[in-house]
Amino acid sequence: MSTPETQYFALLQAALWDKPVATDEPFDWEAVLKIANHHDMGALIGGTASQLAGDARPPQPVLAKMQSAMRGNLVHHMRLKQILLAAVKLLREHGIEPVLLKGFGLALLYPNPNLRQFGDIDLFVGVDRFHEACALLRTLPGGYNWGEEVDVGRHYNIEFGGYPMEIHRVSADVAEGKERERYSAIESDGLLQHPRQVDFEGFALTVPSNEFQVFFTFFHAWHHFLTTGVGWRQVTDVAMTLHAYHGLLDTDKLRQWLEDMHLMQPWQTFGYLMVERLGLPEAEMPFYDVRCRRRAQRLYRRIMATGNFGRKSSFKRSKPRKAGVMRKLHSAVGIFVDFAYRARVFPEAAFREMGAALKNSFGKFGKN
Repeated sequence: MSTPETQYFALLQAALWDKPVATDEPFDWEAVLKIANHHDMGALIGGTASQLAGDARPPQPVLAKMQSAMRGNLVHHMRLKQILLAAVKLLREHGIEPVLLKGFGLALLYPNPNLRQFGDIDLFVGVDRFHEACALLRTLPGGYNWGEEVDVGRHYNIEFGGYPMEIHRVSADVAEGKERERYSAIESDGLLQHPRQVDFEGFALTVPSNEFQVFFTFFHAWHHFLTTGVGWRQVTDVAMTLHAYHGLLDTDKLRQWLEDMHLMQPWQTFGYLMVERLGLPEAEMPFYDVRCRRRAQRLYRRIMATGNFGRKSSFKRSKPRKAGVMRKLHSAVGIFVDFAYRARVFPEAAFREMGAALKNSFGKFGKN
């Protein structure tokens, strides 16, 4: 690792586990902040950096950027919290119990939830009352919906003054066939049969079962690795679920889910990085396997090279904004670019995903 990378992870570990920053060299603050911003971790890193004293403290221009990110994150959280509580209350008044997914629920697992960056609210309501839930939420003041919720895939979007909410009928897009059947069974177990409630400032929120929270957080990170590119924010989320639920997990169930979805190798590879780079105690990483070290090193380079949602990928950034032939051509070339990106770490998954992408592309072509 380069010196800025080493310093970035020293700050990140200090923020995650509430411990002193472990580095002796002077910080390259501009480089560290650049890494943090590429992975949507600027506020989290800023929280630790602002507590440093003396020569270790960032110079004022850098500190000002970090503090600005922290303030912006806090305002964002406060507004999303207002929207979330209003939405949950409204749905409950009509007998619908939403389950909180992803960002907001995961932030509660961090030492300082206000420093975990996220953009929207995700509520799972299931298939049966999906349309009713969407209609109810459209009545909340200040909402702007993106059309009716017909043929919208797995979720429907509503914005409240620029703050988005996604209402999910299913928690993830999974290919047709046996894989979708297996995922549906996992989803039913974690979101419909065994959800649980947590206290949020005196208000009860429903969240997934412990096992599903861990599994789905990883599944979401894996999806981003396969598509746009995964950043340390998503990997850190998985580590925080494992830390929060250590000793409370049915690891036999988790193992079965990972094996059913052909995810054990990716899980162990990401797990090696969670232990070695993020400082997750090895005892808290189920199915940890040190033999993944070489593959994990290749994965590490891919994560650092692309950043959150492929932010550092020049190819992703070059995608034409307007629909047309050039945008379609860019997407077609992207199938092979993504294959090369994945194949360096997980060749089997790379071939599987490229086959699905080509099939989907030719299917769309055939309909035109």
